[in-house]
Amino acid sequence: MMDRYGSTMYLFAQRILDSYGSREDVEECVSDVFIMAWNRIDEYDPLRSSLQTWMYMLTKYRALDCRRKLTDRPQLVVIDDDLTNSDNLERTVIQKAETEEILRIVDSYGSIDRTIFYKKYYLYESLDMIASALGLTRKSVENRLRRTRNALKEQLILAWKEDISHE
Repeated sequence: MMDRYGSTMYLFAQRILDSYGSREDVEECVSDVFIMAWNRIDEYDPLRSSLQTWMYMLTKYRALDCRRKLTDRPQLVVIDDDLTNSDNLERTVIQKAETEEILRIVDSYGSIDRTIFYKKYYLYESLDMIASALGLTRKSVENRLRRTRNALKEQLILAWKEDISHE
């Protein structure tokens, strides 16, 4: 399993952990996933999903747990030399805050919608690949993505309005 799924699991965990952790954190997360798979193999049901999908789900949940733990610890901010301009620094800080807010909102969605969102926008999988992996039609995936984007947009607008009203 490590030879077959290791590199894709690593990339998946790396995208979820993104700027939250180091390379070692991603490696530890993936190692934890393989230990979980070993200990919980009796929970795997080949009639419900492929082994690869099951491994992706274990990776997703473990990486999200790791990300939550990492956000609780203090983070060091590395400022690149090209960010000495205050406009660039401000833009970078705003983009990071927006990304964190988007992920926080997406993490509150149902399992299928969250999975579709991450597969599309973090793993860059095609709609056909997502539909096939989840046992859905392409149209169903398109509709779920549209609803998720609309809900996300509404929640971001509400959060933005709340921030403005508190200023």
